[in-house]
Amino acid sequence: MSAIMLTELMQYTNEDVLSRFTDLMEVTNEEAADIFTETKKFLFICRQPGVFIPDELLIVDEMWHNFILFTKEYQDFCSFYFGGYLHHTPATKAAKTQYRAELAADAAAVKNEFNAKLARLMSVTYDELGPDTVVKWFQQYPIQYSKQVIKNLRKH
Repeated sequence: MSAIMLTELMQYTNEDVLSRFTDLMEVTNEEAADIFTETKKFLFICRQPGVFIPDELLIVDEMWHNFILFTKEYQDFCSFYFGGYLHHTPATKAAKTQYRAELAADAAAVKNEFNAKLARLMSVTYDELGPDTVVKWFQQYPIQYSKQVIKNLRKH
């Protein structure tokens, strides 16, 4: 994908997606728009090998889930910008069972493998989206939108 494609992608807006997100989360309209921007950037790189959504980006995952619920709009967005639907595939029961077994057998190896995957993700992010996005996703967001913060932001 070319840089011009990313520029075009960043211009996409959807007020319904943002409105629903602010209905669910105690965030400002500006914060929701910023999270949606970061979600579009993640979708831009997510088709590359080794790209996954780590805990650091849980708020992006929340927005992605929110966007997917607008099924037609999400499908149209994916078709227009990516030539096809981008699936959000959760871990299967078998994959989680295998992960637990591997963790029990050799926790250090699992940690090293995860760190290598995270380094790959950071490298792709840097190459495709620049250093500011790396800082935002892997330094700012883990604090600003930790699991506990996200839990507290949910409207009840």
